[in-house]
Formats: sequence, C-alpha cells, structure tokens
Amino acid sequence: MSERGRKSPLDTEVQHGIATGLAQYLLSGPELAATPGSASMEFDVSQTHPLVTLVTMVAPSPDWFVGVSGLALFQNGQWRDEVRVELAGFDAGTDSGATYRSADRETIPRAVISRLAGYPVELAGVVRPVGTFTFTKIQ
Repeated sequence: MSERGRKSPLDTEVQHGIATGLAQYLLSGPELAATPGSASMEFDVSQTHPLVTLVTMVAPSPDWFVGVSGLALFQNGQWRDEVRVELAGFDAGTDSGATYRSADRETIPRAVISRLAGYPVELAGVVRPVGTFTFTKIQ
C-alpha cells in the first residue's frame, strides 16, 4: 500500500474482519488526480462499529503513508458532527528513498514503521502534517 497504492493484502484482512464480526465495511475511495487536491466518499457507520480506520499512500513517495486507526465517530452517547484529523506522515521502512521522488531503493533488512521527520516534511524545526481527513456527519 505504501509503495504502490495496492489494496491487497489489507483488503483481505478487512474482509476477514467482516466475516468474523470485527469490522463492518471495506472502504475504498478514489485516487487524487493532482496534489494538492481532495477526494470524498460517503459511508455508513453504526453504533456496533463506531470506529473508522483508513490508510492511504503518499504519492509520489518511496514508502510513505498516512492514516487513522480506530478513530471514534460516536462518543459520549452521540455521533460527532465533524472530526478533522491532521495526518502525520509515516515511513513504512521498506524503501530507503529520502525525498518524494527518490528512486526505488529497497531497505534490507526492513526497518520499523516510523513517523516522518526532517526534510521534506520539517520546516524551521516543525514537522508539518501531510494532509487531513475530515469526517462530517450527513444524516
């Protein structure tokens, strides 16, 4: 996912979660045609499965990605009207490229997943978000 945007094997894991009752839906959104840009999708959330986990690659990049894991859209007995998440970038540890357009350089052995820091995401000592996810209640 982090290097080529492939959905497998993540989609297989989610399908297994659906089959065992741990997940409700497999979400798959559109690509961004250009950056900066935005994409949107609608999906249902239930009180039995009020958490959302989404991940996407950062393109172009060696092996970077952003995401949210177990984000609660239902809190304190009510649905949240809007949740905006600034997305830190992560390095999957599979490619040793250091910039957005680095050539493929497989990392051997693979490194642990880590937050991006330094060039090109850090400016004047501050690591900037790579993007945002905004969840808005529509019903």
